[in-house]
Amino acid sequence: MYFFKKLRNFAFFVNLRQMQPMIKRTTQFLETAFFLSKYGPSAPPEILQTTSWREAYHMFYEHLSQGRTISAFVNSLNNARDAFDSHFSETHREGWKDKNGNPSKLSEMSLEIFEQFNKLPFEQIWARVSKYANLDVLTFDQVFENLIAIEESEKEEHSTKTEGGLKVYISKRVERNPSLRNAALRIHGYDCMVCGFNFEKAYGEWGKDWAEVHHLTPMHETKESKVQTDPKKDLAVVCANCHRMIHRKKGIALTINELKEKVILKLK
Repeated sequence: MYFFKKLRNFAFFVNLRQMQPMIKRTTQFLETAFFLSKYGPSAPPEILQTTSWREAYHMFYEHLSQGRTISAFVNSLNNARDAFDSHFSETHREGWKDKNGNPSKLSEMSLEIFEQFNKLPFEQIWARVSKYANLDVLTFDQVFENLIAIEESEKEEHSTKTEGGLKVYISKRVERNPSLRNAALRIHGYDCMVCGFNFEKAYGEWGKDWAEVHHLTPMHETKESKVQTDPKKDLAVVCANCHRMIHRKKGIALTINELKEKVILKLK
């Protein structure tokens, strides 16, 4: 059993390295893993109001992902929870153990969190961890399914200017934010803002609630690390074809209007 656990962990590590650079787990990330482990002995903590671990992990994605893809985030949080599992006798999961069957050694930060949080009552721990949770995830589960499909089908793009030379700020993290994506679709609808294509009209039920969201905001001369995103003004709904055309050439990201001028045949 120990060998297979190590093998599974190694396979996960290799796959994650191939997908994207390793991202260091933050204190907030590990606090969440501790919470899920201690208060979810056989199913997600009751306060999350879901029986699915996948949905439970998704609730923390927006605040704790740090640029990870959804699948990489879920795997990392699950592994972090596994590390704590073996230190709780009441859990129904075995967690990570060494070759002698003892609980695996926690990292310095994880051990510090374990010793500190294990002395606190549930209310205090939840008051802290709830700041990282988005309980609205259950209301737009379809958005996560669409995001996962998009992430699996495309490569990361790095664009720095429009065709006209205007510097732009491209944020995949914004496009991948489920709440912002959901808001953009609610505001703009599902018709492509470049060519007018609508997936449901073309594919029926299979295309329902499907569209891509694009973020393209002129870069202002500011050193602020955090910029507020307005889904009405900063996000655009586009079809997959137009999204690919926006990023067709490396180092160039067309604006919505620039691509509109190139469209010969509009599909509605």
